[in-house]
Amino acid sequence: MMNASPVISDTKTMADFRPFQSWRYNPGKVDLQEVIAPPYDIISPMEQRQLHELSPYNCVRLILNQEMPSDDELNNRYTRARDFFQSWSCNDVLMREPKPAYYLYRQIFKDPYDGDVKKRFALFGVLKLESYEKGIVVRHEKTLSKPREDRKKLLEATHTNFSPVFGLYEDTPKKLAAIYQGVASKPPLFEVQDGAGVRHEVWVLDDANLNQKIHQILSEKKIYIADGHHRYQTALDHGRARRLAENIPEGTEIPSDFVLMALVEFHDPGLVIYPTHRMITSFESASKVAFERQSADEITRVLNDDFEVEKADKNSLIGKLGGKAADRIAFGLRIKGGAYILTLKDWKRSRNKMPAGKPDIWYQVDVNILGHLVFASLFGMPENKWEGILQYTHSNEDAMAAAETGRAQAVFLLRAPKVEVLRDMGKAQELLPQKSTYFYPKLASGLVFYHHDS
Repeated sequence: MMNASPVISDTKTMADFRPFQSWRYNPGKVDLQEVIAPPYDIISPMEQRQLHELSPYNCVRLILNQEMPSDDELNNRYTRARDFFQSWSCNDVLMREPKPAYYLYRQIFKDPYDGDVKKRFALFGVLKLESYEKGIVVRHEKTLSKPREDRKKLLEATHTNFSPVFGLYEDTPKKLAAIYQGVASKPPLFEVQDGAGVRHEVWVLDDANLNQKIHQILSEKKIYIADGHHRYQTALDHGRARRLAENIPEGTEIPSDFVLMALVEFHDPGLVIYPTHRMITSFESASKVAFERQSADEITRVLNDDFEVEKADKNSLIGKLGGKAADRIAFGLRIKGGAYILTLKDWKRSRNKMPAGKPDIWYQVDVNILGHLVFASLFGMPENKWEGILQYTHSNEDAMAAAETGRAQAVFLLRAPKVEVLRDMGKAQELLPQKSTYFYPKLASGLVFYHHDS
């Protein structure tokens, strides 16, 4: 039986985002503060151990179970996640909602960059999986095979979406925002604060008439994936595989045709994006420049043709970068021999050194200029080498420390991208490199789950 609500979209060209019968933690059995976790892909090994120790029911045991030396095909991190979910469901640690619902989700947090307290609304539901070619769901970022394989094994073992895909939609008339304000004027179903000080509040929306209205509004939208590209692609592949394996005709819906998603409006005032800085750990793969054997002056000489190179004090580098005009592409560079601001002179001229045949928007995106002009063209490090020589950080302090301690041979600081870049690149059917966007705060895992086989 289909898990999602039997609301059917009137349009075949836009999103089908439905209420669903969720599984969630039973507050009478667990302390909710002890069972939520960040998304799996930002959990460090130390955090993984801490979450395991925090509670025997922490959802890290579902989304990122620890590996054991004795693991084999029959007993491994994925089968343990399956067994935990089944055991918790049978013992009322997890409970299933009696009817389909959306869930309004509000995060209240202090922005570490400016210190302001901000709020962000999201809506939990299940989205009908669509191939990207249809243009209903729009991606902006490339995926890697290793994370896809990891999420595939977990989904195959558990048949459950434990963490939502983070999606964006445009709602210029603010129809949904008005609904959210009304819902949030009442006490939440539950609220919890995580270790980072972010407050998570959740309301259940189970009124059929209201949900029909929400469904209709969203059926007129495109959905842009902000975070969770690997999870979306894995769910899409898994749904197709189950349909083939069980010989289910295309016209018949099955639960794995849907994926758990949290939708945020593009212009929500709490939508915060951080930059993702690039740290070059080794230049051994560079075919044109052996940086470890050259002076800072020689390094910057390579950049002089395309960039205005301005010396800066290392302590003021980040501030000077932030002060550059928004319409000019600029980076900070921190190397052992100094600190610099790099400002692109003429992107129309420099684009000739980059791959041809791309739309204009592609050549104006900071991470593409850095990757394909600086790294690939000027430094001689093509994209297929980046995974082995680049590390990433969202922290200004960590980036600067990496250069000063020698952990990185060069650090390139970026400014935060505009959210419109995701939309414009998606519309142009172009993809950004990995680690191009970082939304803060991350959506918590452990609030609601979507199980396919109930």
